[in-house]
Amino acid sequence: MRTAQRKAYEVAERERRLLRTALDVIARDGLHQLTLGRLAQEAGYSKGTVYNHFTCREDLLVELATESARLQSRSFQAVADLPWNGVRALYGLAFATMRHAETGPALFESSVTALTDAVAGAARQERLERRFQADRQITRIVLSVVERTVREHEFAHPSLPADVAVDALRSAVLGYAVTHLLSHRFQWGDPRARDNRPAVTASLVHGLGWPRLGTAELAEVQRAVEELIP
Repeated sequence: MRTAQRKAYEVAERERRLLRTALDVIARDGLHQLTLGRLAQEAGYSKGTVYNHFTCREDLLVELATESARLQSRSFQAVADLPWNGVRALYGLAFATMRHAETGPALFESSVTALTDAVAGAARQERLERRFQADRQITRIVLSVVERTVREHEFAHPSLPADVAVDALRSAVLGYAVTHLLSHRFQWGDPRARDNRPAVTASLVHGLGWPRLGTAELAEVQRAVEELIP
């Protein structure tokens, strides 16, 4: 390996270690405790080394959000590749979003925090662009599934086009994941909404123009997603 290649590899490996350490801090002590100084201390690097990677806390949050989006993109693609019709795949994507919040809460929380304009305004443009690229990949997968439902004549909303309806669905599922799955201490509304996740999901999907799946089929889709995202 050439010197330049070796150096690039070492930098990339160090950044991966920093991200793993950041996630450990979030999981153990909370996102509010994550600072670059704390990260340097936990990872065993100098502050200068950490600042060579992340110029500010917002840079770090955006990179964590990018990792979250990449992970979610892989999960979404795995769901989209299952031998299902479009409607089943759409339900699978909704369950995959919720599953992501459950299995990777530190990444998920970071990605939600990094949605704010304040974070975007402070982070470096190159990191923001990587985040946008990962988000665009997720959108492409979602729209490909939606287009499948349209081709299969399984979408019928009286006033919303399919791409607008799925945008509303994604927002609703994201909000549900934030308010019902991130915290068990601060429950938003009725806790039965968390216990009846398949029925809630079916109501959201059906209300936005797609068929409502039956109880057995919902359970089958949810189980398949949980096997894909252990």
